[in-house]
Amino acid sequence: MAEARVETPIGRFHVTVRADAVVAAGWAPSGDAASGDGDDMLLALALGQVEDYFAGRRRQFDLPIAPHGTPFQRKVWRRIAAIPFGAFETYGSLARTLGGVAAQAVGQACGRNPVGLLVPCHRVLAAGPKLGGYGGSETVKRWLLSHEGIEVPG
Repeated sequence: MAEARVETPIGRFHVTVRADAVVAAGWAPSGDAASGDGDDMLLALALGQVEDYFAGRRRQFDLPIAPHGTPFQRKVWRRIAAIPFGAFETYGSLARTLGGVAAQAVGQACGRNPVGLLVPCHRVLAAGPKLGGYGGSETVKRWLLSHEGIEVPG
């Protein structure tokens, strides 16, 4: 397993790889020091893609991911991964496309997404559309949406 952190305009972001896939990615606790494992090619690729996203040079990630979750959670994450840069869906619309499950179940799966940003849960909004929750914080979600050209009222 290899892990590293990279500074972004909205905080320190960490990536963890195991074998040949990213297994975790998200906002690092504020006290974590930036670190890296320069010997892992996938980790270096992932960090480079994160940096490119924040620099405006990348709109989607092209990385092998293997997030741990239930079959339902993985189904939700696959659907969310298909939401393109600059677009969004609501919890309710995702629930309908996933076979009429409850919007709350989709929200719970979003909240358990271990590969944040790579599986862009920030692109899932509440009805209205309203911002809705986000594990990285409301400020981070609003920044990411704005970075992608999506302005949410309120």
